[in-house]
Amino acid sequence: MDNVQPKIKHRPFCFSVKGHVKMLRLDLTNSIITAVFLSVVAILAMQEKKRRHLLYVGGSLCLTAVIVCCIDAFVVTTKMRTNLKRFLGVEVERKLSPAKDAYPETGPDAPQRPA
Repeated sequence: MDNVQPKIKHRPFCFSVKGHVKMLRLDLTNSIITAVFLSVVAILAMQEKKRRHLLYVGGSLCLTAVIVCCIDAFVVTTKMRTNLKRFLGVEVERKLSPAKDAYPETGPDAPQRPA
């Protein structure tokens, strides 16, 4: 007899197309909220510069973490926009390195790069 397996009615969140977009948005939101919270903690900790030196160091580390969160938010936003443009069929402009612009041809008859 044939063993009939029931069809899966529900697809897990992370395997859907919208799931990845939602996770990227959550990552962006999380980065922004974390950056704001760490900014407040850094400002409050750095006010104790004269009394406690280690709190000042902690405030500096919080500011470093804020910078990392902002970089993460920028990278996530850029990745989201690029993937959305690719999905919609909009042509994405790719930047070439300066070396490829200087020597676009390859092959045996191509000009040789200076040594």
